[in-house]
Amino acid sequence: MEQEVVANQILLKFREALSTERDALLQYVTDADEFHGIGGAGWFLIHSRSKKVAELLETAKSFGEIEVTQPDYIYELLRLPNDPSFGSQWALQNTGQVINGQAGIPGADIKAPAAWDTSTGSANFVIGILDSGIAYNHPDLAANVWTAPSQFTVTIAGQQITCAAGTHGFNAVDNNCDPSPATSHGTHVAGIAGARGNNGVGISGVNWTTKLMGLKVCNQLGECSTSRAVNGIEFAIQTKTRSGIVRVLNASWGCQNQQTCGSCGEDGALRDQIGNANNANMLFVAAAGNCGTNNNTVSVYPASTNKPNVVAVAATDNRDPLASFSNYGSSKVHLGAPGVGILSTYPVDTYAYLDGTSMAAPHVAGAGALIRSACPFNTGALKQTILNNVDAVSSLSGKTITGRRLNLDGTIDSCTTGSSGSTSYAYVEYRVCPPFPSWPDSGFVKLWVDGIEHTTTFNQNDTPRTIADRLASLITYHYDSTTTATVSNVSSSCSGRYNARLTLTARAKGPLTNYAYYSNLVDQGGPGGYACPYFRVVPTAVFHFSGGAN
Repeated sequence: MEQEVVANQILLKFREALSTERDALLQYVTDADEFHGIGGAGWFLIHSRSKKVAELLETAKSFGEIEVTQPDYIYELLRLPNDPSFGSQWALQNTGQVINGQAGIPGADIKAPAAWDTSTGSANFVIGILDSGIAYNHPDLAANVWTAPSQFTVTIAGQQITCAAGTHGFNAVDNNCDPSPATSHGTHVAGIAGARGNNGVGISGVNWTTKLMGLKVCNQLGECSTSRAVNGIEFAIQTKTRSGIVRVLNASWGCQNQQTCGSCGEDGALRDQIGNANNANMLFVAAAGNCGTNNNTVSVYPASTNKPNVVAVAATDNRDPLASFSNYGSSKVHLGAPGVGILSTYPVDTYAYLDGTSMAAPHVAGAGALIRSACPFNTGALKQTILNNVDAVSSLSGKTITGRRLNLDGTIDSCTTGSSGSTSYAYVEYRVCPPFPSWPDSGFVKLWVDGIEHTTTFNQNDTPRTIADRLASLITYHYDSTTTATVSNVSSSCSGRYNARLTLTARAKGPLTNYAYYSNLVDQGGPGGYACPYFRVVPTAVFHFSGGAN
């Protein structure tokens, strides 16, 4: 059985823009009643009144302007219902409690309580729950649900959507700002990652105080299409600086039909949009799949997507074996996390146990945001810290890339043990070189510190010191009072080159990343190559701390 697709609908990407006449012709020959862009990677959607997917794909081949086409794939929520009458959150702290008639092994958990001694999370870092919606009034979720502080407008699929103050995310099924649940799945996933902790109610999430953004991309049948997933991610990207920074996306769904368990084709539109999320500094956590198959040979997307921000998660049970239903893959699945007999929030105002890699993934998503609250990481460093500080589990050896299970305490400890801070330096450089072309009227310099972009403009009257001072002011605005960004003049290192040194001291323990690029007018060479004269930022040292300075 082939992978299911949305009827009468395809996605396509152009190599060159259509003329007005060719645009009208495309819509005519496809009998289109819907034609618009999706996401931010150049993909478009066509829905036909009368033509089936195969006809649409064949028709599109006659247009040379079209680079690539594909169906609008349907993904399934990856959960297995389970209804035990007793239990507790063994995944966070396993004391040997009995789950589904099986006594656990003490310590076969993610070691959350010890991690919480260091950090219980931060409302500044948001987890986007790409799922079937969230019961945002649930008593164990309400305090942690992301809420728009004011009215704002986004452009999704070519349509401007205005979200009112007090809304909680995006509904890509109905194209509005109400991600109320179509099924119970998204609410259960959200509770695992970020149910309010230490509030005397119900359960605790991995992250006690994160914010949960509802990104409803799955309908009441549990179907999550490519186009809706792309638009949900696009909403997160466009709103990532509102009332906290979206740093983690959770996708507890996959393309593998759980009845047939076959392989699925790579989804180029979703892959490109996950890449956009990576460019926006978002970790993308995906469930590995529930067919018990090897993702090395039977690809499952989005878990198998080849993008640097993707973390694919298998499921383990309360005695640490790989769950019988869990997909695996020594080169495709990164690690394991608890996914059997997981207690979490459930509509309406209740709780339930579920099994699935759907339940394993949000343990890692919640961990990602929790770790970020304690350690100033960009996405690459965050992913590596999670994967480098995991517990060896024999059942995962040869089954996942790490052969290990999530260890929240070990990960937090690795980035908070050692020196009290980290220092890094960057030169803001200005070069004048023969034949002294005319100076551009204006431009900008961007410096990324810990994944946050700081931009300042310049003109022909500015000096490196002026620009460095502006960047320092921007950087300290984003961090607390223990962060410093100071500027000093530096002698020119060669003829015609002038520098100011910008010194950054991190507010938290751990690695501080800084890198940058410049841009000026196109007639000066543009951002593809350094023109003369130019401004740029040059990182000269980055110090990492793990158990002491090195």
